[in-house]
Amino acid sequence: MKPSELLQTAVVPITNLGVLLALLMFWLMLILASAAGMLGIWLGIIIVPALFRYLTNLVETIGSNRTPEPPGSEFFRWVGEFWSLFPFLIVIALALASQMLHSASADALMILLLVVAGLLYPAMLGVLSVTHSPLQSINPVALKHFIQRVGIQYLIAPAFLLVIIYLSTVAQDLPYKTDLLFDLLLIFSLHAVIGGIISPHDIFADVYIPDAVEVGVGEIDEQTEKSRNAALSHAYGFVSRGNREGGFRHILDAIDRDPDTVGAWAWYFDRMIGWEQNEHALFFAQHYIHDMLRHGENIPALKVIMRCRLLNMDFRPLREDIPAAIEAAESSGNIELAAVLKRV
Repeated sequence: MKPSELLQTAVVPITNLGVLLALLMFWLMLILASAAGMLGIWLGIIIVPALFRYLTNLVETIGSNRTPEPPGSEFFRWVGEFWSLFPFLIVIALALASQMLHSASADALMILLLVVAGLLYPAMLGVLSVTHSPLQSINPVALKHFIQRVGIQYLIAPAFLLVIIYLSTVAQDLPYKTDLLFDLLLIFSLHAVIGGIISPHDIFADVYIPDAVEVGVGEIDEQTEKSRNAALSHAYGFVSRGNREGGFRHILDAIDRDPDTVGAWAWYFDRMIGWEQNEHALFFAQHYIHDMLRHGENIPALKVIMRCRLLNMDFRPLREDIPAAIEAAESSGNIELAAVLKRV
């Protein structure tokens, strides 16, 4: 990333109207909460998670080269897209751990914890925004693969974090409202920069499946979603008892009966990634990829392969599907993936 590109990304909270409106909205809401006494505590419970959810969305939006927009009412709900609230939980856990270490006079350990967290926070956000999986965002293998994919430019984000911490410290003597606005500007700028270091590498273009997943989550009717949830819960019972084959067979039968087969495949795959042991999702992905290749859906199949490789670099499609996957990768110009698949 060139210095001019870094500057252009860092000032997105000012130059992009949608982000600027979001910044001002959260600033005004936080001021209102701080002046509302006990009621402000309840307002903060709503506002602060929504702020973190928007910042996570900002990383994903800029990282996938889309135009950020002001937050809608969905950012203030405590239901749906729980993955986007995970940074909020990380920050709380980090604050509590730091306080405990400080109280125990273990300041050296506290500083080490904060340094490690500062180095890894951009990678955690990047993996989270790509996979939508909190577990993968703290998976050392996924973090390592993400950092390797971004390359040396990854260091821009931790360095920028260090700069904004310094600037925030310098600005502490400003009046409260001005200081709060300045701090929010720095925080928004940091998340824009994290998205900015991701965007040149087309990570989202390779591994994200926006259309199928969004349709599966947001536009299916209530009865269909109820049926899918029931099938998934029943299958999880099989899988959790060691009968993965029986669980998959139940889901495959449910997909055959589903009114939207394509959306169902994506829906079940996306839900399985959120399981505590998401290696089951990788085995399911092999069946998913097999179905897509069989129906000529080569680009979506490649996206799922790349998404799975971000979760586990050793992931491969079913052996019988590897020739078709190699051909699809070569046809789309993804020579790197084709070469990886040929080494099987």
